[in-house]
Formats: sequence, structure tokens, C-alpha cells
Amino acid sequence: MNTVLRYGLAGGATISVLLFAPFFIFGARPEWMKVGEIVGYASMLLCLSATWFAMRREAQRRGGLGYGAALAIGVGVAAVAGLLFGLATWLFYSAVGDALPEALIAFYAEQIRQSGAAPAAVATQLRELEAMRPFFFDRPLQGGIMAATVFVLGVLESVVGAFFVARPGPAPAAA
Repeated sequence: MNTVLRYGLAGGATISVLLFAPFFIFGARPEWMKVGEIVGYASMLLCLSATWFAMRREAQRRGGLGYGAALAIGVGVAAVAGLLFGLATWLFYSAVGDALPEALIAFYAEQIRQSGAAPAAVATQLRELEAMRPFFFDRPLQGGIMAATVFVLGVLESVVGAFFVARPGPAPAAA
């Protein structure tokens, strides 16, 4: 199995486990939802360090990589991880049914109500949330958004990681 595929699958699978296992273990608890985005993005960034490890592995295997080659490896890993996580998100939403979207909408509505904003602003925000309701239940959309999120974060990590991994290969032997 090539490096891009191996590291991409490892990164995507790890993100999936870290983000979805707590729901199956603890359910849709409000205290988890409060820190869910922070934990989610931190997990994505940590797991997408697979881009750097893949670049480093290929640099060792090939005897050095230029910036473009290293970046291409990182972007490939990000693409594989993103696609896997997008598919996992779609499957996760299918497995939990409407429980998670309903819990998320209720959580966000409660956050709006407790925001301390003026009653008119609260009413407007609640109407906006209700208008977005169909998007919460659109499994392919949720999968696509999560795939794109992982991909973009992986590309950003790759841009930085390629800078540190890139170095010229060995000089060609003189004839």
C-alpha cells in the first residue's frame, strides 16, 4: 500500500473514531456538545499530522523531497483522510438517525435563548436556526462539509509541513 493511501486512511480512521465514539459511548449530552467543536478541530489537527509523517517517510525513502513533491504527498494524504471522514460522517448520521440533528438543534436553540441578547434578536436567531433545520438532516451535505473541512485543514498542515520536510535530494554523481 502506498504512503499516501496508508497515512490518509490512518488519519481519517483516527479522526472518525475520536469524533464518533463518544456519541456511542455517552450519547448526545449537552456538556459534550459545549466542547465538541474544540475537541473536534483539535482532533482533526492532531490526526492530520499524518500529512507530515507521510512526507517525512517519503523523504527518507527517496533520499529527499523538494517542496512541491512534499506538498503533493501531504495534499494526497489530506484528500484520502477527508474522503474517508466524509464517508464516515455520512454513515454515522445514517446510523444515529435523527437523534443527533435533533439534539444539536435543541442545544443551539438553548444557547441562543441563554445568550442574554435582546428578545427580538433571540427570536430572529431562533427563526434562522429553524430555517437551517433541513441542512442538519441532509446526510450527504454533512458528509461533504466534513470531508471539505478535513481536506482544507490537511492542506494547510501540508503547506507548513512541506517547508520543514523539503530538502534537495543527493547531488547527482559527476560523470
